[in-house]
Amino acid sequence: MNTILHQIEKLHWVWFWSGNWPLLDCVLERDQSFEREFYKIAGVFPRVTFDFFKEGIVTAYHCQEEYERLGAFFLMKFEKNPTFIINSLKDYQKKTDCDLHELAILNRLTQINKVSPRELARIFRKARAHFAYNSAMDHYAWYIENFFVPRLQEFVARRLSELGKGELLPEYIFHLVTPSRQSRIFKERQAFFHILSSIKRNKKLESLIRRGKTFSAIDGHNPRLAIAIERHLKKYAWMPVLVNNPPTSKSDLWKEIIRYIRDDKTFKIESKRIGDNFDPEAIVKRKKILHELAPNAAERALIIGLQRTTFIRTEDNAVMSKSSYLVMPLYNGIARRLGISYHTLKQLTPDEVTDHLERGKKVSRALIRGRLKLTSYFVHNGRRIILTGSKAVIMRRAVEQQLARKGRRESVFKGTPASLGTVRGKVKVTLSSKDAHQIIPGSILVASATSADFVPAMRKAGAIVTEFGGITSHAAVVSREFGIPCIVGVRGITSQLHDGDKVEVNADEGVITVLKVK
Repeated sequence: MNTILHQIEKLHWVWFWSGNWPLLDCVLERDQSFEREFYKIAGVFPRVTFDFFKEGIVTAYHCQEEYERLGAFFLMKFEKNPTFIINSLKDYQKKTDCDLHELAILNRLTQINKVSPRELARIFRKARAHFAYNSAMDHYAWYIENFFVPRLQEFVARRLSELGKGELLPEYIFHLVTPSRQSRIFKERQAFFHILSSIKRNKKLESLIRRGKTFSAIDGHNPRLAIAIERHLKKYAWMPVLVNNPPTSKSDLWKEIIRYIRDDKTFKIESKRIGDNFDPEAIVKRKKILHELAPNAAERALIIGLQRTTFIRTEDNAVMSKSSYLVMPLYNGIARRLGISYHTLKQLTPDEVTDHLERGKKVSRALIRGRLKLTSYFVHNGRRIILTGSKAVIMRRAVEQQLARKGRRESVFKGTPASLGTVRGKVKVTLSSKDAHQIIPGSILVASATSADFVPAMRKAGAIVTEFGGITSHAAVVSREFGIPCIVGVRGITSQLHDGDKVEVNADEGVITVLKVK
């Protein structure tokens, strides 16, 4: 215990992510199969991580020493071969399609309840293997953006300064890294808006929906709509799953149709709800920008590499959602065999799942209660340590105390402009998406970073400020689409500002000024 604590205290921790990601799923992105796949892709892998789980919500930390080591390695590879990013991504579609195909075969197994416990454990291990590559690519793409977008910004800023167009930096970066391909998420939104278009062509049907009629009240009078909804669910019900959410039901889809018809939503904005920044207009404009900036071979390779990375950063969420959806019948079958719920199963590690199956062991209720209360998962140079109870509390305190040592409180902060504009308002600090719903319209949303779950809160915000991320991050993409001022990459902002502080967000210059402390 003291040795682990000493290791934790001597490292410099950096917040990485917080969200609805239970232990069983999180281990996918920390275990040995993940490390092997990451190494195949990158030639290196992250050796140190620390995760804390409470009531199904994970808060993940990486350490600065690892960032510096990985950053130096990737930048060295780029100097030797500027096409290394492009080359590392070339097999993405082939490998993820193969994994989804194999998981679809497992999904069609109809004898899950009849196979032996040992065979069920074997099927579970086989299914887990098909998550490793996409999990590794998810993290790898994040690192590439983190290390190389600043390099692209330096090049574009220099050229725009020479051209006297420095204020166009966010717009130019956005257009340069916009993907040339439609992700699965974008295709689902296209299909959904096709249903809405067919409804709007039928004024009587549109009127009934605006009045909030139930699907059953309309179903018999409009069989084409019923068929379209069934087809949509068959093709895309898996979309919201990610790892821990339920699939879209007919009721969910119908409520969404009513909301969109009533609010008259537009495809351009709503298709970006989780940061999918495919934009045909941006692709056309990119050609003009490239001609104007005249990048050399290395700079052009960097632009293409980041463009493909941005696509994967969106697409891998969809791949993970579909993968998780396909193993739901298997996980439910295992949960029934162990006499526990699906969500209780998610509090176990993969080794515990197979051990309980093969040995016929019952899952300890006390173990699950302890896991839900607080669990720490520490990965350090090949060692993997899970702690609960008072030991986990001590570990979390050690990390949080280190992060709290920020020195005196500042009144002016500087970050990267992501969506222009100037707004004044009261701060709402949201460290996880489960707190985001508390935001009051017009508030300044301050977060470590944002994700799909933050979007309802982002709609209400007067401005958005994030501690991490660049101008290709989720916060940057969504704020531009919503027309909300946004500044990203403001180090220490979540610990320096507090709920109720009044600030001015000048996203034209990337400056946040504290006007009044609560």
